[in-house]
Amino acid sequence: MRKLSAPELYRFTQINSEEFHVSESDTKEFMQRFHPRAFQSLNFGLHLKRNQNHIFIMGEPGVGRIGMTKSMLREAAKRKDIPQDVVLVSDFSEANKTQYLYFQAGHGHGFKQAVEELITQLKTQLPVVFDGHAYQLKNQQLENDLAQKQESALEPALDLAESLNIEVQQNENNFVLFAVVEGERLRMADLKKLDEPLQRYFMDGLDQVEEALNKGLTHFPFLQHEFMDAGKKLNTQVANEHLEPLVDSLKMEFGENPKIKDYLDSLKEAIVSKLHLFWDQSAEQVTSAAQTSMEELLAEQSGMSVFEVNLLIDHSGLKHAPVIYEQNATMPKLFGYTINSASANATDTLTLAMNHQAGLLQKANGGFLMLSVQSVLKDPEIWSHLKAALMSKRLTFEIPSSSSVVPYHLPDYPLDVTLVLIGQAQHFYALQEIDAQFNRLFKVQVEFEVELERTPEHELVLAKQLASEVEAWEDLPVRPSALERLIEYASRLVESQGRLYTNKAILRDVLAEANAFARAHDKGEVTREIIEDTILQRDFHTGLMEDYYHRAIIEEQVLIKVSGHHVGMVNGLTVLTVGRQSFGQPVRITAQASAGDEGVVDIEREIEMAGPIHSKGMLILSGYVRGRYMKLKPLGFSASIVMEQTYDGVEGDSASSAELLALISSLSQVPLRQDIAVTGSVNQFGEIQPIGGVNEKVEGFFKVCKARGLTGQQGVIIPEANTKHLMLNAEVRGAVEKGDFHVYAMSHIDDALGLLADMPVGEEREDGTFPEGSINARVMKSLEKMNEKDSDHHH
Repeated sequence: MRKLSAPELYRFTQINSEEFHVSESDTKEFMQRFHPRAFQSLNFGLHLKRNQNHIFIMGEPGVGRIGMTKSMLREAAKRKDIPQDVVLVSDFSEANKTQYLYFQAGHGHGFKQAVEELITQLKTQLPVVFDGHAYQLKNQQLENDLAQKQESALEPALDLAESLNIEVQQNENNFVLFAVVEGERLRMADLKKLDEPLQRYFMDGLDQVEEALNKGLTHFPFLQHEFMDAGKKLNTQVANEHLEPLVDSLKMEFGENPKIKDYLDSLKEAIVSKLHLFWDQSAEQVTSAAQTSMEELLAEQSGMSVFEVNLLIDHSGLKHAPVIYEQNATMPKLFGYTINSASANATDTLTLAMNHQAGLLQKANGGFLMLSVQSVLKDPEIWSHLKAALMSKRLTFEIPSSSSVVPYHLPDYPLDVTLVLIGQAQHFYALQEIDAQFNRLFKVQVEFEVELERTPEHELVLAKQLASEVEAWEDLPVRPSALERLIEYASRLVESQGRLYTNKAILRDVLAEANAFARAHDKGEVTREIIEDTILQRDFHTGLMEDYYHRAIIEEQVLIKVSGHHVGMVNGLTVLTVGRQSFGQPVRITAQASAGDEGVVDIEREIEMAGPIHSKGMLILSGYVRGRYMKLKPLGFSASIVMEQTYDGVEGDSASSAELLALISSLSQVPLRQDIAVTGSVNQFGEIQPIGGVNEKVEGFFKVCKARGLTGQQGVIIPEANTKHLMLNAEVRGAVEKGDFHVYAMSHIDDALGLLADMPVGEEREDGTFPEGSINARVMKSLEKMNEKDSDHHH
């Protein structure tokens, strides 16, 4: 047994002020030092050239997984090419089909503008061209030609009429024939006036002329057709003459690859074939008052959507391949969606395609996409589509037919993206188990640990990193002493003098609270004292339950003695966790032994309140008693052990040493001290094993003693193996230094027994007996006595 001195209860941090300077800290360096395993596996994964090496990052939130991964991905992204801009345009070869055009990063925007400008320009220019003098002359020429040809087609009939004295009058749409007799024009009906021969002559003549006219007229449709064709040819020629130089200059500027040039050629043809869309653009010129109806506008707009250019991906601002992080992934965010515009009707799926917004998979193409596992898994549809896209290395657009959006066409999109999923270890193992394809896709597994060895170098790196992260807050200056206290806190969080908790988020939270605390108390900087106060205040804020439990002891609702001696009774220590708060709570453990042969009865287990580990601890006690006192002959006994006034189930074996002490006290009838609490687990040889929550346990007992009044005798016994986990608060350390409170370390149950009983424990002699007057001798005597009575009954 040894008594610990105050310095052993805590490990202070000293930051070397020469080496400590706040710089724009290098996240990469921090990661290399603090997460060497994660750093190496991520680095390795980023250099793997094989396909399908997507990355799975695991670790608990707050250790810096996202920030560090991001900065390493950016490094890797600098080694990659910047991907191309992607533009979606009509595929004129087929109605409502679209195609992708690829441009050097930053060129897509100019192309979109140029094409849209061309179309807008044509809407104003083409009508002007067609209204122009040159076109009108040529058009007039065609009309004159038509008139001339029509005339010559009728010429034979007119000549015939003249020779027969028949006059032909031409109305809007028909011919009227007159017989001319002595200067008088007669209609068919009037011919009856004439005498027979003349009448017959003219009747005959009229028939002949009519026939000749009809014969001439049969050529008209052909002439008309020829005229229309010539008009179309003229229009095409005029439009082409106007378009050629415009489209050629677009080709010069943007024709980076043959596909773009082909598109511009077919764009020109499409404009010519849809000239009517450009012609009577402004209704005012056609009629003075006609208002264009909404229907017409929509129809016109949907006609024009063929010429639209949808800049899906614009990499103009990019310095390296994309690195995108999305915390809350949804189907539309990942795969793209369309803005369902009022102008789109059921037949016009092209307008929908032209309103399609690229999803993150497309935007991150050629680079890295980071997603949180939870958001990917919350919707099974996301996971299955994502996997399909990664496996086939292409995005296939199944545009939702479920929603009010009409299915529209987008071609498959070649995908070359590295997916980085961020989650916790349990996600990784679960996916590995339930999803056969998971292992094929995610070849790189990166684990961020939560704790790390506490070396001066690590302390310095952590302090620098925290200082640089806080600098961005533009809050109060943080003194190195404050960072030292935080690092000690990080040690307390992992319960070890030799380890550090690497969860920066939690440490940053404390710093944020310390800033607020300092401002509230009119302090100009954050110092060690401020951090100390902040941590105390934190405990106070969340300490309602702890208060409630301790008050129950102080007001004697829960019976705990912190002075005096008692047989079969020991103060054990437990840790309760409520929400974020863990605190220690003494608990009274009592044992009653009597003659019998039931061995150790665990009352909690009898009523099914104890968990398996606790029950295991109890069986170990029986093992210890048998091994120690019954080597030579079996001795029956019965004993019941209970943790008093615990009502929420008992689990763990961290009280087994206290239980054993109570049992031995009950068997030997030796009273034990009540002012020393015991924690530790014991094995069948009586050796003490370490337990968890040692700091909370010590502090919890100290609080109760302090509230009841410190006697200067009180203290706790902890396992020797737990001494390196001590990071006790300042108050307890102060009390130990003054000698008001004591912390002892034991490695065997006899150590504790000797201290609690104030009498020798008794070493085992060669013959298996113990020295007279020792505790162990009294146990033997008492066991034998119980078994004597037993044999009396038999006689």
